[in-house]
Amino acid sequence: MNPPCILDDAQRALLTSVLNRLVPARTDLPGAGDLDVGASIESAMAGSAPLRRLLLDGLVEIAVTCERQHHSTFVESATATQTQVLKEIEDAHPTFFDTLVGYTYRGYYTLPAVHQAIGHDSRPPQPQGHRLPPFDPALLTQQRERLPFWRPTS
Repeated sequence: MNPPCILDDAQRALLTSVLNRLVPARTDLPGAGDLDVGASIESAMAGSAPLRRLLLDGLVEIAVTCERQHHSTFVESATATQTQVLKEIEDAHPTFFDTLVGYTYRGYYTLPAVHQAIGHDSRPPQPQGHRLPPFDPALLTQQRERLPFWRPTS
């Protein structure tokens, strides 16, 4: 199945740069944009018209703010300029910014490469792989000692 195409190439490049500022690269791991977290955000946008409108409008605000104040595109701007623009957008459009950060973290922290880098033992949930501790019958001792809480029937 092909991923949804909501963004054009320029919007996708902008989103990638923004994501790389929100979750920058580490020595052992690229930034969120370079890990293609934008694809999961774009997929979420495809499923929700209100989310799509909010995020598209927010990306426009980022681009316009950077062009007006710094006379360059966000993608071509220095890291300090990008950070300054994002702080201004966070203050001016908190709903957009909070939503973008939430979707960024959701996409980033579900990636196997991130799990490996942070030492998380990712494995499938029950029943295909999640190891349960062996049953300890002593856990029921207190319950067995209680009187019944029901009435006998005749």
